Amino acid sequence: MLYDGNVHTSLLKYPEIADRLIVLDGWSKTYAMTGWRMGYAIVPDWLVKAYSQLIINTISGVTAFAQAGGIEALRGPQDEVEAMVREFDARRNLIVDGLNEIPGCRCAKPQGAFYVFPDISCAFGKSHGGKKIANDVDFCSVLLEAKGVACVPGSAFGEPRAMRISYTCPTEQLPKGLQRIQEFFAELS
Repeated sequence: MLYDGNVHTSLLKYPEIADRLIVLDGWSKTYAMTGWRMGYAIVPDWLVKAYSQLIINTISGVTAFAQAGGIEALRGPQDEVEAMVREFDARRNLIVDGLNEIPGCRCAKPQGAFYVFPDISCAFGKSHGGKKIANDVDFCSVLLEAKGVACVPGSAFGEPRAMRISYTCPTEQLPKGLQRIQEFFAELS
């Protein structure tokens, strides 16, 4: 899922690194098949035996209907994927614009996927409803409790000044969530 004319170039295009390259992918994001828990790997020849031992004991045994669905997703028309990317692009613009309207909150526009990582560090050291916000974990916990908005602390992804917001929910829910986040920031003391 790429936006703004960005193009993905697979590392498989470079045969000179093939002996060091491991590609892991799946259907969950592109084809909205998250619950199907199905993926694939491309590994160098020297790693096939070890990798096979790993997966046979951990992740093998994908059900037949999921395998058939995965094949159909790859072989079938891709217009639904393109429509989904267009919808996510509109949601991305809505959420980024709304977050950037919050004084002190900064949110870069992602070039792919369906997450944003707004910098919420302006809230650190402040309180909401008597609860002190020292870091991203506190922020997300207090936001959830106060406004019913679930976000993931950015520290889970290596960025403790941010939180991760997914914009996969229905478009009509985004303005409500943004409004609650805006209210939360406005109520900080």
